Amino acid sequence: MRQLAAVVLLASLVLAGCASSPGPAEPVPAASPADEAGGAADAPAASAAGDEALAAFRSALEGQSPTAPDALVAAVEAAGFERSAIERTREVDSLGAPVTFVQIAVREGDGCLVGSVGEGEATAVRASALGSGRCLVGEIVTVD
Repeated sequence: MRQLAAVVLLASLVLAGCASSPGPAEPVPAASPADEAGGAADAPAASAAGDEALAAFRSALEGQSPTAPDALVAAVEAAGFERSAIERTREVDSLGAPVTFVQIAVREGDGCLVGSVGEGEATAVRASALGSGRCLVGEIVTVD
């Protein structure tokens, strides 16, 4: 399930990159085993402080449920991230059925911390912000 969530997350980011600019899209680097373990990310924006942020973000996602998105946002905020920088996807699909996982992101400068919470272990990676300035694709729930 963790691999499925990571693949869906990566596919969403790649597709968003294709739709957001008329030029060729740069590929989004896949999460390395070091990323998944909380180690240094491959993204150039990653620094010692950035790695701490990714670890704090990942830790906030652990144990959360896609059926409790308000608790998920509160956990990310409690981890030290500004509420105004948080985006998340809906907890129900267009037919009103619960989703398998919720994506959540925090905008940090020119990049984003993007995570996925569902059944099993939460995932978190660094990614470039989209051309729109957002971190996530699709219908995003406004966190205010």
